[in-house]
Amino acid sequence: MKVLYIVSRLRNDGPSTQLAYIVKHLDSTWEPIILTLSPEDGATLRPKFEQEGIQVWSFGFSRYLGLIKAPMRLRKFCRDVDPDVIHSQGIRPDILSAFFLGHYPRISTLRNYAYEDYPGKFGRLKGYPAAALHLAVAKRVDVPVACSHGVRRKVSQHGIKPDVIQNGVDTDVYHPPQSTDEKRHLRRSLGLPENQTLYISVGFLIPRKDPKLVIRGFQESKASEEGVLVILGDGPLLEQCRQQATTGEGDVRLPGYVEDVSSYLQAADFFLSASHSEGLPNTVMEALSSGLPVILSDIPAHREILSESSQPGEFFDPGDLSGMSKAIDNIRGQNRTELEQKARKLTEDKFTARRVSRDYQSLYRDTIEMKSRSS
Repeated sequence: MKVLYIVSRLRNDGPSTQLAYIVKHLDSTWEPIILTLSPEDGATLRPKFEQEGIQVWSFGFSRYLGLIKAPMRLRKFCRDVDPDVIHSQGIRPDILSAFFLGHYPRISTLRNYAYEDYPGKFGRLKGYPAAALHLAVAKRVDVPVACSHGVRRKVSQHGIKPDVIQNGVDTDVYHPPQSTDEKRHLRRSLGLPENQTLYISVGFLIPRKDPKLVIRGFQESKASEEGVLVILGDGPLLEQCRQQATTGEGDVRLPGYVEDVSSYLQAADFFLSASHSEGLPNTVMEALSSGLPVILSDIPAHREILSESSQPGEFFDPGDLSGMSKAIDNIRGQNRTELEQKARKLTEDKFTARRVSRDYQSLYRDTIEMKSRSS
């Protein structure tokens, strides 16, 4: 059976990574086909999909021109491909699927709560109408899916009742180093100090992620006296973060965007996130899978990952500088070996990429059957 995935682009980001996990672990029942609406810009995962033998097609439309030209071309594309089920993610793919592909079984994944994500991404003037539109569109597909229970709770306020399939992580790629010697070798190859405690944060440098608080929290903690903070990622706040790094105590490094995040995670000792809102963040699960204890802002998405007591992490209130520095100091005094073991076990038990794909395959079958009965 053919499953057609419709996305805007295959950027090297969380949504595309989760799509890669789904496709990688499909069983032989399914033939995946990926359609992108726009050309790739910047770092892209398209070569990774093509190396795996996945068909990737692109319309090559701009953001707004595509909404005008895409409907007719998309209908023809679907007639030629004849998919058994369509899976879209993102506002433009969801609009096209909802309004123009109604006779196919359709699934849409909501990977964030639009009213928290879009104003920061598009600006308030465009972001709030875009959020309202996306949530209205989600009601028109056959089966909306939330990437977390937190996203489900938020979108349910708008009359949407999605299924929940939590995000996952590739535990084969993100894993702890095999030995202390391997960690030291990784640090040497990355130009990092071998004998200091290494704190790491990963993400797009935007206000919602609050990377400046990560820097200040580290600088005001005792960790700054003997540790190093590395923040991976690019974004509009990069230069402000670099300026902040020079104004306080401690060794803070911002190399920008890097391809091999997994090596940095294996080389690190602790992971930090001060985000104010998330769907179900890949970076936190990747850190845990790499055996890193975590210091996290107390938001629903982070609580959902660390949902049980005695977990490998510390929480602080979003935006709370003093709380973050105290959380860093608290976790430094705990048994690191025990925390590292708990971190890895948590992802192996609950958040594997294979589980994500298995859950979606079951949903594809159910949706096809449901659509067939209704027809």
